[in-house]
Amino acid sequence: MNENGVELSGKIGAVPVVDLRNMKSVDELRNITRISAVGAILLSDTFQGTLASIPMNSVGTVIRLPDEGKVNQIGGTMKLGGEFLENQGADGSDILLVTGELLITSPPKKFGYKQLIVVGQLFIPRESMSVVTPFITQSSGEIIAYDHHNPRLLMGGGQLGREFFEYMKKPITLILMGEFIIEKDVDAQLLQEKVTEIILMGVLKTVDKKLIPILTALTEEQMGTIETAVSFERNPHG
Repeated sequence: MNENGVELSGKIGAVPVVDLRNMKSVDELRNITRISAVGAILLSDTFQGTLASIPMNSVGTVIRLPDEGKVNQIGGTMKLGGEFLENQGADGSDILLVTGELLITSPPKKFGYKQLIVVGQLFIPRESMSVVTPFITQSSGEIIAYDHHNPRLLMGGGQLGREFFEYMKKPITLILMGEFIIEKDVDAQLLQEKVTEIILMGVLKTVDKKLIPILTALTEEQMGTIETAVSFERNPHG
């Protein structure tokens, strides 16, 4: 069992990270019969050989790290201020590994780790990209710059109507991960007033197809589609 509590034998699966840095050769991996549904595998940079002998599926990436490095892994979804990036972990970690979704809500003035590795999603204030970029050593995920002044991170799915936007006292940066629908009572003027920008990772649908141009214009980062939705209202004569 490694330090993350993962049993290193038999079938390993459904965990964000498998840390194999204590293994130095292929022979030491003989007790592992399969690895599946894993976000990242950590290997020592002195590991001799490859993992080709182990059946694998749905494995995100293999990351080689120095033996002496201590890793601070951020999994799941977290929303933290910029000061989190300014200092090493309390345990002396000098490598920051993001395997989930990390939203940094204020600009860090410096980066306190020696390395930044992203296999999930890191959302960082646009003006701070130059602070963290020199420390990125490996990345198979997304590092996304955004306007940090009033972010709203929504995941999964849902419908966004006029009332949702009117409740926003200040314009928002709308970060969408999943499938969302803009309802028919939303117009272009309301979007211009209430949305600074959109970061889209998924599908954004609008009942009113006339909103597609403004939604596209507001979308600074698009990893998905913007399309017309089918109205779900019943026809009273049907």
